[in-house]
Amino acid sequence: MNRTTYSIMTLLVTLALIGALIAILYSIPGGVISMAGNQLYIVAGAAVAISLALWGAIQFMGRSFFESMGQGLPAAASAPRSTAISDKLAETKSELERTKSELVTQKARVTELSQPTGADAVQMLSILQRKGRLIDFLQEDLSAYQDAQIGAAVRTIQAESKEALAEYVTLEPIYADKEGSSVAVNAGFDAHAIRLTGNVSGQPPFNGVLKHRGWRVTSIDLPKQMAGASKELIVASAEVEVG
Repeated sequence: MNRTTYSIMTLLVTLALIGALIAILYSIPGGVISMAGNQLYIVAGAAVAISLALWGAIQFMGRSFFESMGQGLPAAASAPRSTAISDKLAETKSELERTKSELVTQKARVTELSQPTGADAVQMLSILQRKGRLIDFLQEDLSAYQDAQIGAAVRTIQAESKEALAEYVTLEPIYADKEGSSVAVNAGFDAHAIRLTGNVSGQPPFNGVLKHRGWRVTSIDLPKQMAGASKELIVASAEVEVG
């Protein structure tokens, strides 16, 4: 039984009881209640007031009784709906948490794929070694060679390494101006791309002499690694001649 049904039923019972009481008093011989004058209006008003007071008392006692039994009238009607709403909110929250976790995982994967790995760097060194013997040259002790010999070797290594680099990596200068020319460094410049030297004070813009144009990579197109390649970071395989 909900609150509305209980209120209507108690009101009807109260009116019925008051009506029955008035009828009994009116029917008693001797005229306890008379229809003469304004007595009827007084009786009717008193009956309405008594009915409302009695109905209010019944409402209060009934509410107290149900609450003491742990079955409050408002809660009995709204509990199933409140439980359903709570369950739906909990389900929605759980779904949002799963979606957030998936987005974080996807973001981590994209970041991992977008950044060059150690294997990529080793692969680039391997290309420069294979085509220009760059690693051999850098690791060689040049003190035993004449300048003319070193110069001839450097020319060959430079040409072959440049060709290998251009095949897989696209570079562009940070400054298009020639080195030695005057350039301006405006406010908000990228400190990773432009390094200031000399007497640096105050706030940009700065004016200075371009000592090095700098380089940035615009694209990298390395060949795909073999699926079964060794996990060791091998730049160049050792060569053993047997025979």
